[in-house]
Amino acid sequence: MATTDFGRWAEKNYRPILWALILAAAATRAALVFGSPRPFGYVWDLYHEGVMWINDHGRLPCLNDCWECYPPPLYFILGAPFYALGKLAAGGAAAGGLRLLTLASMLCAGAVVYCCDRTLRLLRAPKSSRLLAVALALVFPCLFISSYASESDALLVALMSAFFYRLCVYHLHPAKSSWRGPLVLGLLAGLSALTKYSGLLALPAAAAVMGLRFLRGRRGRAARDFAVTAAVAAAVCGWHYAGNWRAQHKLFLRPPWLPDFSASRPFKANLARYDFASFKIKDVVDLYRPETTGELNDSKVYYSVFSTLHALSWTDMTFFSVPARQPWKLPAGYGEGSVIPMVIHTPAKAVRVAAYPAKRVPLWLIDLVLRFGLVPAALALVGLLATLRRRALEPFLLFCGLTFGVYAWWIIGQDSWAIKTKYILFLLPAYAAYAVLGLNALFRANRRLGYAAAAALVAALIVGEAYLWAFALC
Repeated sequence: MATTDFGRWAEKNYRPILWALILAAAATRAALVFGSPRPFGYVWDLYHEGVMWINDHGRLPCLNDCWECYPPPLYFILGAPFYALGKLAAGGAAAGGLRLLTLASMLCAGAVVYCCDRTLRLLRAPKSSRLLAVALALVFPCLFISSYASESDALLVALMSAFFYRLCVYHLHPAKSSWRGPLVLGLLAGLSALTKYSGLLALPAAAAVMGLRFLRGRRGRAARDFAVTAAVAAAVCGWHYAGNWRAQHKLFLRPPWLPDFSASRPFKANLARYDFASFKIKDVVDLYRPETTGELNDSKVYYSVFSTLHALSWTDMTFFSVPARQPWKLPAGYGEGSVIPMVIHTPAKAVRVAAYPAKRVPLWLIDLVLRFGLVPAALALVGLLATLRRRALEPFLLFCGLTFGVYAWWIIGQDSWAIKTKYILFLLPAYAAYAVLGLNALFRANRRLGYAAAAALVAALIVGEAYLWAFALC
């Protein structure tokens, strides 16, 4: 941050402020755990059933063993010890296993916040700027909700955030990378691709950054580095994709409940459903009103792409708050007790209830957090525009550009439930860095404007913190 009274004070009191942020984050997350109505936390999909399958059968699940057994298996493999230990500590109760498995996502969220700080430190940002970036990451509601969720998305976000940081290290300090840089990048890329199919994005990102070095004359070194990265990634995850090909002659297995990965509508028809030009905060808030009917996926505002991405960044957009918005019902008592049957094996006549009960977060707070959440987004845009020509930030542009390009293709290629901020949550380190860089740019342009933006950002963090408490406990 540009030299200001706040900047000097923050530099002087860096450690007390950092510990205050960490303690506040720990308190809100304890409230999140305490207030969760389900032992598997806040999930969009039941990935924990794949972990339970390993514990119950001693092997990796096959495609049709549960609703969410089709993705790459790293989350199932890493989650199995947490589930087994939690179940043992709870005297054999499966619910105890689910609680410890869900708590493991806290480690992933912590890794993401750490990557935010390390990325700013890599850019030689002052401690005041790093504190703001860490505060933004800790308060960011999407990461907060995901930090208590037994889903593979939390693991992917941590791995891809670490990959992005290492990609920046490779770009900024090529002399220090030697063999270690490509090896680490290949390992993280392979683990990401072994977690979710979207983790395959890591290799094109590495190719793009290394391609810049190739174009600038370091051709032999760049070609060698990418060959090492790709070889290590293939060694880590290739066995899974080779198995997919042997089983079905496909690299990507589809869910058993989905006829095909591709959309049933033609491209133009699917594209016409989405609105890339509007921004509708009022319509998002209206979703929380009890008189509004229908699932979230059926609402018109859901197809306003930027409205939904923003709403799912700073709220849950009713998915965990209003039972009528949720797409599926669970067997009564699911997630509790000693034995938890797979949903796919539950008799059709079994009593089913809403996945999550209603929450009572005040509408005025939801409206306020959505509006103040625009402040860091605007600062990030300013930061991007102000640093377009900085070579040090080329990995930021390439990584973000590839992610949004692939995600736009994914959105248009799906028939339903395609827009989820958690799918691109691994951009949070870049987002936080750009927001801080934008604030610095405003300070340099006009000191009063910089102070106003800093005050608005602090207000956004305070309002965001209030929303976290309300979501956790209301």
